[in-house]
Amino acid sequence: MKVLIVDNAQQTLLALKQTFYDGPCQTAYVDNGKHALKALSQHKFDVIITVLALGKVSGVELLKAISTKYPAMIRVAITNEDNSTRKLNNQASNICHYTFTPPLNVGHIHQTISSISDNNKAITKDHIIKAVAKVKTLPSPPKVYLQLNAILEESNTDSDKISEIIAQDPALAAKVLQFSNSSFMNQGKPINNITEAITRMGLETLCCIVMTAELFSYEPDIPGFSVIKEQQHCLSTARLAASMVKAELKRDALLAGLLHDIGKIVLFEMDANLTNKYFKYRVKNADNNALEQKIFATDHNHVGGYLLHMWSFSYHLIEAVVMHHHPEKLLKRSFGIAQAVYLADVLLREHQPAPEFIKHYKLESVLEALEKRAARLR
Repeated sequence: MKVLIVDNAQQTLLALKQTFYDGPCQTAYVDNGKHALKALSQHKFDVIITVLALGKVSGVELLKAISTKYPAMIRVAITNEDNSTRKLNNQASNICHYTFTPPLNVGHIHQTISSISDNNKAITKDHIIKAVAKVKTLPSPPKVYLQLNAILEESNTDSDKISEIIAQDPALAAKVLQFSNSSFMNQGKPINNITEAITRMGLETLCCIVMTAELFSYEPDIPGFSVIKEQQHCLSTARLAASMVKAELKRDALLAGLLHDIGKIVLFEMDANLTNKYFKYRVKNADNNALEQKIFATDHNHVGGYLLHMWSFSYHLIEAVVMHHHPEKLLKRSFGIAQAVYLADVLLREHQPAPEFIKHYKLESVLEALEKRAARLR
């Protein structure tokens, strides 16, 4: 893995530079944004780590240029807690996969970046990048959801403030109410406004609905593919996965569950002829990943992973999307959001989880209860 470290005159990243030099990564070190752009034009790098205060070419400007010109690169920003740079920090968080704040735990940063190398290579292969680039209409990043998620981090969450954010996009607000009133979500009286939806369903459920409404804001004309059913499955997966993890992982599990199949609406838009061929041979409710690979030379997991990479989601979420059809690769880690999303997806499709997965995580005693929970969410 090739890493470019971009520092400033204060040499903020000197210790980080030494750690990467001593490790297995090939590392280059420059001291401003202009030199970074020159290095990128001459050599291929997998990762860029930059401070934000760089002088004429700011770290944010550099990262924006890289996200457009070198989309496969992993982007990491070193921010600070100075109030004068808070706006810059917020801008960086929208175009980075990771942000770290001094004092830096250089060992943790090195370990984090090293651990995501394989996933990055798997989702940024040339044929995936080129195929996605051909799609005329790509889903947009869920901006409103991310705004709401930030509000949920605050201790004094205001329902009216949330309603105002959603109402800023009338089309989104209409979709949220439509989905809130669907038979899948609501068996009571009709919900007439966002504030009522918050009261009836709770903030986290409403945020999930906002996410599904944003991600599936356009309805591709794909014979055999139902956007509504896909929305419902993703929402059910999110809720079931979140019920399996510790409280501190719940929000990430919701997000990973909502996103786990996002690659489908891109994969099926790549080539109409290949898509028609796929739906001709696919088996309903089965694991058709092998068929996707055979027909498209990739699958919705990796396409979805690349989409989230472009949107600058962190790699622990990308891993959950990429791995949710590969339980054998999940056994190396403790039970977390990726494992929960795999298990939720399998149970909601009424399949049997891999025996080695159940045995490894000692789930025999709770499997029946999880199956019943999944049945209620279908």
